[in-house]
Amino acid sequence: MLALAQTTIANYEQGKRFPDEEMLLKIADFFNVSLDYLLGRSEINSANEDFTQRDSLKLSKSFIDPTVLALKTSYFDALINGNLQIASELILNAVESGIIDIKRVYSDIFERSLIEIGEQWDMNIIDVYQEHYFSNSTLLIMSQLFPHFHTCEKNGHTLVSLSTSGDSHIIGIRMVTDFFEIDGWKTYLLGSDVPTQSVIKAIKERKADILAISCTIPYYLSSVKSLIAAIRSLKELDNVKIIVGGRLFNRYKILWKSVGADGCSSTADAAVKVANEFMMNRTLQ
Repeated sequence: MLALAQTTIANYEQGKRFPDEEMLLKIADFFNVSLDYLLGRSEINSANEDFTQRDSLKLSKSFIDPTVLALKTSYFDALINGNLQIASELILNAVESGIIDIKRVYSDIFERSLIEIGEQWDMNIIDVYQEHYFSNSTLLIMSQLFPHFHTCEKNGHTLVSLSTSGDSHIIGIRMVTDFFEIDGWKTYLLGSDVPTQSVIKAIKERKADILAISCTIPYYLSSVKSLIAAIRSLKELDNVKIIVGGRLFNRYKILWKSVGADGCSSTADAAVKVANEFMMNRTLQ
């Protein structure tokens, strides 16, 4: 299942060989444990528990306005009870009345709610269908917000973005893409499971300056590497900068270098900042 020879696994067991970084990630993903636990550095044995603890800790340290917190609570309660229309009206009314701007909707409402729903799923409080409903409803509401920032003046730069092949988690890359749109970039979100040649065609035809790739699960890291290698093999795409992100790269901070990317970001805002720095450096050159 790991595409390894039996002798290789035997060598791992006997200490004659040691898995490389990519294989360690695959093994940890296979057993659903954290990499630190696999290496004996942590008592947290669940990869999901590790993710949610880190995410929750990060958000708990950030301040949230009481009014926004109340909005987040009402939004969460509406969706967890299957009331998409109420959840949608809460967000649209808040944005249109100026109570909250779109970026804060994404960071303080959507992101916090998705982390909370993930925690409830990990603890078997809710069923997977509820988690899927919550995520898909959030994507729908994000689409309803698009007209509120589509009129931003364009800066002349273009982004092509996608979730790596096989990885169906697209909310994160959707958030990143929307932040680029708000910043004035022309954006093309391809979704997931896009063939490599089609990605390359999109980059060429849309004259992309930046390619953003999201990966959340170690199993799909090889897909990221393959896509980047294919792009790097084409001299005509030398000027295209590649930024990677997603839970996997957030967790392993130096992993982005091993896949051949130009940069990495842990948040949507950070991705835009990195991309703008690339464009500024290109102008100075």
